[in-house]
Amino acid sequence: MEIRDLNRRKCFLPAALVIQALLIVMLSCTAPAEETLPSDLTKIPLDSVLGNGKPTLSEFGWRTCTPCKAMKPIMEEVAVQYKGRLNVVIVEIYEHDDLARRHSIRAIPTQIFFGKDGKELTRHEGYLSKERIQAILSLKELING
Repeated sequence: MEIRDLNRRKCFLPAALVIQALLIVMLSCTAPAEETLPSDLTKIPLDSVLGNGKPTLSEFGWRTCTPCKAMKPIMEEVAVQYKGRLNVVIVEIYEHDDLARRHSIRAIPTQIFFGKDGKELTRHEGYLSKERIQAILSLKELING
């Protein structure tokens, strides 16, 4: 066996291990289909979900607002956690200024919690953590369990 053949084998083994490790990492980071994030929450019309018999959490904001950007992943997590039991909607106020006026939005982000009947129960202005959202949902008895 020549020295060139030995050098090729020495290089091939580490490269194969690196590729195998990368594949394992990539596959382990993929979420199962039932836990994937919902499609864009800004595409869900608020008026259509307020009448469907489920409670609704709506956030009014704008994509360039820093606290609104921080709220988006929280809203997506809440949408996944309460899938089927809670409507979660993000309203871009400059695209839906009629909704912003109708709901008297004075600051962004503003989160409004609506009951099953579509009526506003409470609201919060500013950043709201996932834990606080969960506490409000429990306190207002919007979500059972």
